[in-house]
Amino acid sequence: MAHYLHALAAGPWVLAVVFVVAGLDALVPFMPSETTVVACGVAAASTGRPHLGLLIAAAAAGAYAGDAASFRIGRRSTGSVAARLTHRRARSVHDWVHRLLHDRGGLVVVFARYLPGGRSTTAVAAGLVGYPSPRFHWYTALGVILWAIQAALLGYLGGALFADRPLLGLVLAAGVALAVTGVAVGIRSVAQRVPAP
Repeated sequence: MAHYLHALAAGPWVLAVVFVVAGLDALVPFMPSETTVVACGVAAASTGRPHLGLLIAAAAAGAYAGDAASFRIGRRSTGSVAARLTHRRARSVHDWVHRLLHDRGGLVVVFARYLPGGRSTTAVAAGLVGYPSPRFHWYTALGVILWAIQAALLGYLGGALFADRPLLGLVLAAGVALAVTGVAVGIRSVAQRVPAP
């Protein structure tokens, strides 16, 4: 098993795969971006490859590119979506999202990526409601760097703790990542109960 892990982690395309999967996760929310980064972190701990810094850079760059593409899709769809906001309920949801992002956009952009589907929804919504592009890109850069460091280090620590059993390290790291997502969903549920100002 360790031989196959070493061969896979040492492959020249592993960082390209991390980049592509992290980028596509913003457009196809069911891509296993975090699992891919965690698995590569486990491999980095037991084999030394891929290099942890390069893994973090590839994951962050891919996630940033995907978020930027989703934001651009939202920005280009603003006119057609606004033309379809004829129902009062749809217009009030649009106005609520506009207020939320303009009041608390930084927090939403940085931390929505920990919620299932939150990353792509937030990026598209930010584009749709005209959230300022420079602010979106700065907060996205911060968010993807934090996310990539967290996922890679979870994998690396899991792999280091269970060097003789990398599969167990992967399961442990994936479990912790799932727990972080669960906490984020719980925080979101509590925040939704708090009335908006």
